[in-house]
Amino acid sequence: MNNVIVRNYKDDDLNAVNELLKNSFSIEKESFDDPVFFEIVVEANDKVRAYLLLTKVLNPIEKRHYFLVDYVCVSEEYRRQGFGKKLLDYAYMIAKRENGMYLQLTCSYFRIAAHHLYEACGYVKRESDIYRKEII
Repeated sequence: MNNVIVRNYKDDDLNAVNELLKNSFSIEKESFDDPVFFEIVVEANDKVRAYLLLTKVLNPIEKRHYFLVDYVCVSEEYRRQGFGKKLLDYAYMIAKRENGMYLQLTCSYFRIAAHHLYEACGYVKRESDIYRKEII
């Protein structure tokens, strides 16, 4: 693959990222600038083909940060070409640079290909259930 670049998100990427988010998660985002968020893209052939949102979270007991990985998405025609791994490796680099304790993510049980990607990148499935209560 020619000209593949992993980099931080720029405001010019908004439309391309929203296309990815719509196709993968049926959502869109707006621009934001907050130092707890790290947005990562993979660009190929001069177009954004993959996106990941990394959130820095303070554990006030341990007085260290951990990182949440969200919205990992790769354009359908670029899947299985290493773009997801590139996103996750870049996220790891950021977390390490920021002295993070760990990276954490959740993934729906039916996203089997994503499970394989995460495990191949060193993520370990934990024996836990996630509970959520919506605020209405």
